[in-house]
Amino acid sequence: MKRFFAIALILGAFVTLLGLGTWQVQRLAWKEALIAEAEMRPTLPAVPLHTLLEDGSDDLAYRRADVTGRFFGEAVRVFTTLSDPMGPYEGPGYWLMHPFEIAATGQTVFANRGFIPFEMPPGTSVRPAPAGTIRFEGLLRPDDVADWATPDPDYEDGVLYRRDVDQLRQAADLTAALPITIDMPASVTTGLPQAGETKFIFSNRHFEYALTWYALALALAVIVGFQLVQGRRSEH
Repeated sequence: MKRFFAIALILGAFVTLLGLGTWQVQRLAWKEALIAEAEMRPTLPAVPLHTLLEDGSDDLAYRRADVTGRFFGEAVRVFTTLSDPMGPYEGPGYWLMHPFEIAATGQTVFANRGFIPFEMPPGTSVRPAPAGTIRFEGLLRPDDVADWATPDPDYEDGVLYRRDVDQLRQAADLTAALPITIDMPASVTTGLPQAGETKFIFSNRHFEYALTWYALALALAVIVGFQLVQGRRSEH
């Protein structure tokens, strides 16, 4: 009876490991399709943001949007570390996220005006937000995904540690904002904030996970096979 239970347990573990590996292979194909679609979206022509909203799409991430409106209120800083920048400034610093009222609808969207380094070079200053009605084409971005190492927002100092509309809204003391943000393009003028630093970095470790599960299944098969061979030798 014990032998039968051990065999059933081993077979169950082996099948489970193979199943997990196969599931990760399926997830890999799904994730690669999502990444391909996300990388294609910025190549589409810009569409007025209010039109995209009227279309009722649930997923506007990485679409180019044409926006007209005005900045208001105070900007919120979001901690970041900028590497391999398009502009001259890099290293630890902040994204400058500023409330922007869309002229066509009166809704608020947070616009990322660009990067500001911790260490401001001598003689540099941060340009204020443009006054009055402006128009620009930007890239729509989803919230950042939090992990166990992401600090809690510091609302007292107005510093966040990830791009999150709910946190941005609370930090700016707003009652409502669109559930998406928009990155502004690089400015024709120099200085700070340094816009046009959107990067596409998508995590995709499903192939690694699949190899891990399959390797564990193989290791289990090798160990069991070795034990069977050893057992037969001891019987002779």
